[in-house]
Amino acid sequence: MAEVLSQQQIDELLGNLLSGDVDLDEIKEQSAMKKVKDYDFRSPKKFTREQLKLIDSIHDSFAKFASSQLSSLLRIPFEIEVNQIEEQQFSEFNNALNDSVMVGLLDLQKDDQSDERQQMLIEVAKPIAFFVIDKFLGGSGDNLQNRDSEFTDIEISLMEYFFNQLITAIKNSWINFFTVNPYLTQIETNSRMLQSIAPGETVIIVVLQITVNNTVGTVNICLPKSTLDAIFKVFESKHPKPSRSNAASEEKAQIRKKIIMEKLNDSPLNVKGLLGQTEITLQELLNLEAGDIIPLNTAVNENKVVVHIEDIPWFYGAIGTKNNKYAIKIVEQY
Repeated sequence: MAEVLSQQQIDELLGNLLSGDVDLDEIKEQSAMKKVKDYDFRSPKKFTREQLKLIDSIHDSFAKFASSQLSSLLRIPFEIEVNQIEEQQFSEFNNALNDSVMVGLLDLQKDDQSDERQQMLIEVAKPIAFFVIDKFLGGSGDNLQNRDSEFTDIEISLMEYFFNQLITAIKNSWINFFTVNPYLTQIETNSRMLQSIAPGETVIIVVLQITVNNTVGTVNICLPKSTLDAIFKVFESKHPKPSRSNAASEEKAQIRKKIIMEKLNDSPLNVKGLLGQTEITLQELLNLEAGDIIPLNTAVNENKVVVHIEDIPWFYGAIGTKNNKYAIKIVEQY
């Protein structure tokens, strides 16, 4: 995703342009150059662009539902928008977290009897968490942007109520694509204890930016590949891709088939006629001399040989002569 410049960076860039420290022609030339993005072959991408668009659409709806839910709950307007969607390994996401966090662990299918859990992690930034807690306790929520203390048991209980409110928004945002029945399994305040997902598993991180009063923070939603694979499987079964059986695609297929056959028509093939076969021992092979007779498994009155195309039996043929040379006449399909 493109980097968003702060107001200070924008002011510095404009100042450098006005002072002549930055060559505008050079910037235009660099912008016109083809952009090349590095690709890490050690950790290839596991999700297609269409799947990421689907996740973006779901969480765009989630942002709207959550904004309405929290605004009515705390009687103060919440602005929530999708800031970024990124694919990475869970170890990278976990290492980027502070030791003290507020993470809710959810299971998307409450009544699922299978052994595999469909997990979702929601990490709430401390400014937002402490703002919500303060509002629950009747405070104004101001001057909490830089607070970095540990969470108490009472505060964790209040955040449990907060996560349960988000579950309604999750249900409403996912229902247009597939039905989920999420429930909160636990709340974790130590990032080093998040071990329900394997460190090397690929995850999708959805970053939501929340603005309320003068407080700005993020909510990170972590979706493991195992969860998304199960969800995409259900989605694709309900919404199969349209088939390409129209006249235009059929015509293209025929043209492509004709081109392939024209190329194959000039391919050399090894053709041989097998008169018969037998088995002998190694001792008999070593004792063979000129004049010895080897009986085959083909009867004299059959007068039939098997024609092999590239060592694959294809036809039955009859032995004869043509232009003073041995020849095989194709009799029937093998």
